[in-house]
Amino acid sequence: MERRIGFIGLGNMGYPMAENFLKKFGQVMVYNRSQQKCLDLQKEGASIVSNLKELMESNDIIGLSLPGPKQVEPVVEELLENGKEGQIIMDFSTISPALAVSLSNKAQEKGIHYYDMPVSGGPAGVRNAALSIMIGATKDEIEKNDLMPYLETIGKTFHFIGGRGNGQAIKIINNYMAFATQVINGEALAMADALGIDEDTFYNVVTTSSGNNMILKGKMNKVKEKDYQPGFALDLVVKDLELARDCCNNLQMPNFTLNTGLQMYRLAQRKGCGALDSSSVIQVIRDLNKKDE
Repeated sequence: MERRIGFIGLGNMGYPMAENFLKKFGQVMVYNRSQQKCLDLQKEGASIVSNLKELMESNDIIGLSLPGPKQVEPVVEELLENGKEGQIIMDFSTISPALAVSLSNKAQEKGIHYYDMPVSGGPAGVRNAALSIMIGATKDEIEKNDLMPYLETIGKTFHFIGGRGNGQAIKIINNYMAFATQVINGEALAMADALGIDEDTFYNVVTTSSGNNMILKGKMNKVKEKDYQPGFALDLVVKDLELARDCCNNLQMPNFTLNTGLQMYRLAQRKGCGALDSSSVIQVIRDLNKKDE
């Protein structure tokens, strides 16, 4: 019997995920805080529910793509209250490793499978089924539950990290590295500005030299065109860096770069960039280093 799919969270990542499931499997049932997103997807053939109870009772597999721990925890707990043995929750959100373990343990008590599966690659990665997916489970577990066809609908690279929470752990490390690098990119551009090196020359040289990095190249057009429409909102960067900071605090280990980077993004938040693309922090850094006329 074909399994029924439900999906929660139709944001920049969740909408194309649900859309891909709909195109591949012919059906998806959606729930979202903003009804308009549901209505848009309904035009493509999705069905809508008005509450989580109905969503959980009507589907075998539930996918989630929510902003962070504050949204994920109550949603998953409500799903578990209304769930039954054998159901599967695939959580593509980025939350703390500890919360992922806690939710998995609660799910296990009811015979429900909860998997943390954070992703990297942005909305374009979803649309092209090219995401990198970091899975807090073994390959055997995922194949036993026949989940690869669903993951292949949105992703291309699959990392099986083992125990619950490990997918979140490596995702948080990855995001810390990417966002800290973006701060370095901003400071490098500010240096170029101060030294009279124009933006095109900076990018032409650095993207073909040892200073190049994926995020520099990936965000280049946004920075050059000052296009800060969100691919990944700066508010979410702060959330992810705070998760990374909490991990370090729990491990009682120092991380100087993380704390510096976090303060830069918080400064950008105070400058009104929270809902803008993460790359807007670069403009904030460059503006800080401009001399008064």
